[in-house]
Amino acid sequence: MTQNCRIFRHGLGLLVLLTLLLVCTLRAFAVPPQKVKPAAPVPVWVLDADSFEFWRDSHGQYRGFYPELLHAINARYGYNLTLRPVDGQTFEKRFAHHDYGLYASVLQTKPNAENKTLSVPLFDTEVVAVSITRQAKNPNDLNNTRVIFRRHDRTQALVKKAYPTLELQQIIEVDTSKEALQILRSGGADFYINEDREMGGPHYYFTLSRPFPALRLSAAFGISPEQSYMRGNVNQLLNEWRQNGRLQALEEQSQLMFLRQHLTLTPAEQSWLRENRLTIPLPKNENFAPIIWKDERGYHGSAINMVNDLRDLLNIDVDVQFLDNYMVRMQNEDWPIHLADIFDIRNGSQMEGLIGPLVNWYNAYYNKVGMPFILDEEQVRHQRVGVIRGSFAAYYLRQRFGTDVTLVARASIDELLDTIDNHQIDFILGDLSSLEQALRGSDLFRGALKVAGLTHSGYQIGTWVNIEHPLNALLSQVHLISSYRHQLTPSSTPPATPGALSKNALQIVSAGLLVLVVFILSLMLMMWRHMNKHRAVNRSIVEAMEKINHVHDDETGCHIRRVAAYCSLLARGLKLPYKRVRDIENFASLHDIGKIAVPEHILHKQGKLTEDEFREIQQHSVKGWRIVQGLALGSVAENLIRHHHEKWDGSGYPDGLAGEAIPIEARILAIADVYDALRQKRVYKPSFSHERAYEIIVSSAGSHFAPSLVKLFCQLHLQFQAIYESQTD
Repeated sequence: MTQNCRIFRHGLGLLVLLTLLLVCTLRAFAVPPQKVKPAAPVPVWVLDADSFEFWRDSHGQYRGFYPELLHAINARYGYNLTLRPVDGQTFEKRFAHHDYGLYASVLQTKPNAENKTLSVPLFDTEVVAVSITRQAKNPNDLNNTRVIFRRHDRTQALVKKAYPTLELQQIIEVDTSKEALQILRSGGADFYINEDREMGGPHYYFTLSRPFPALRLSAAFGISPEQSYMRGNVNQLLNEWRQNGRLQALEEQSQLMFLRQHLTLTPAEQSWLRENRLTIPLPKNENFAPIIWKDERGYHGSAINMVNDLRDLLNIDVDVQFLDNYMVRMQNEDWPIHLADIFDIRNGSQMEGLIGPLVNWYNAYYNKVGMPFILDEEQVRHQRVGVIRGSFAAYYLRQRFGTDVTLVARASIDELLDTIDNHQIDFILGDLSSLEQALRGSDLFRGALKVAGLTHSGYQIGTWVNIEHPLNALLSQVHLISSYRHQLTPSSTPPATPGALSKNALQIVSAGLLVLVVFILSLMLMMWRHMNKHRAVNRSIVEAMEKINHVHDDETGCHIRRVAAYCSLLARGLKLPYKRVRDIENFASLHDIGKIAVPEHILHKQGKLTEDEFREIQQHSVKGWRIVQGLALGSVAENLIRHHHEKWDGSGYPDGLAGEAIPIEARILAIADVYDALRQKRVYKPSFSHERAYEIIVSSAGSHFAPSLVKLFCQLHLQFQAIYESQTD
């Protein structure tokens, strides 16, 4: 027994010894524990420009669309994508050489798609043109203008490639959008062209045009060869977010936050907003387009946009009161905020409190076709004039004519149209743009009514806030931001990425496409008819204004027709595009329409004009330009009217333009108008022979007229003579 115990103890000791030896051996050969290394940082190159895609807050932290999106990608896949802002030249150089990293907002052009690795689209981008006052409805409107592009940016190359016939007078390159807008404000350029996403922040008011329909592209991630393994994961997240709406929501939220960081609220403003509720009155039944107007879908315009932006940007409640008799109540009640107000530009004191730029606005008299035109506004005295109840038109007539005009007030334009159709009134007076909009929707009245005349007033519309109001400065900021926000709002949302379709789905889609094709063909036919009708409408407006001008001025209808014929001759000789030739032919007759706003005692004065009277005469080109701006006749009509007295050497008026800065249509009209004026007998001169008129024009080459056009005139002068002698007064 004792011996067995001894053996057991020895065996147990040996077992313990072997166990200790095994543990020591394992420790000696074991691999020491290692910490998990974080993923290596991968640069994501982004253009260092102030936009919703990327900006720095007041503490220098990165904010915007891309910081949020990269955070989500890193969190899901364990990447370490790191944002790296660079200037445009560095961005383009790195991307061209396939340098290591990802590239934010690469355009999905054909060369990029063929030679680079791109992700699925992130959002749409559009090339736009920005100006302070001008608009470019198509690329031709940019010919012979001074244009700014950002230095080392792809936009300039895109425009040149898409529109090779575009001839710019001057190209100016800048480093930032803010610098470009400063040059526009100083008058150093006419347009700034860039992608809509890269227009910078809301620093200044501007007018945005979309003249490049062929340059609507998509932006995506560019991926260097070393990171091509990431493409599948990045595309997976982007497709998921697009389908569930998170991608668009991130874009909208980033845009809103980008605009909010441009707002500066003082402690006094914050206190007022906590203790008060903002109330804004707006017109219920009267249009002040483009500030506010109403159609079957509701209210629209910059005033409605500003109300919505006040709510979005400041997170406050805004009470809107849509009021009848808006203008009357605004005159009689002490409202501190007028989102829609009418300004007499001759009254400087009224401008105190104005926020934002003014917009041209016209009151127009309408009557039935066949009825007389208004040659002098005194003709409406003792007439029956229909107006919107409580409108500015009613206020204006009472102020000017007192009880000598019979006012017939109605609640809407439709009711006024019924009233004039029933011969209960002689004229309708109202906002030109609103009446034209109403008539466009009524085939019945379009052919029955015409513009009979315009009020000879200097009224414009805008937004006003009492300078003593605690929120005057803040509302000025919101007005600027709202103008910026809604001009840059994309016209459509990015298309969804299509997935795989089953055979049945393809059959359904095919049937749907067939129906769609039939619908589109029908729609195209309707649009063609509408375009022809629109041309007829424009022609009716032109003819009406020709008659008004003919009776008001001492120039004859033959003079108007001859000038149009001369212009057509020169435009065709220059081989200008067909549409521009047609517009010049159609609108040349309106070049002196502004003379209806010149007092008759000056216009028909027999003796020499005084300096003040001559300056008044010179204003006819600007006044005429203002008259037609609301009629949407296009840039050719506006250029003909405003600039036909500019001179090649810069000594003309109203803007002192020189050389090719003068629009080509105005340069053409200058020769045509002067030739016919020289041939005609006027109160201040005898008629000249063709030979004498020819000598005067040739001697004025390089001073009054463009040398190239004088050269063309020399080739065509006998045809000028034939036109004059075949259409004598």
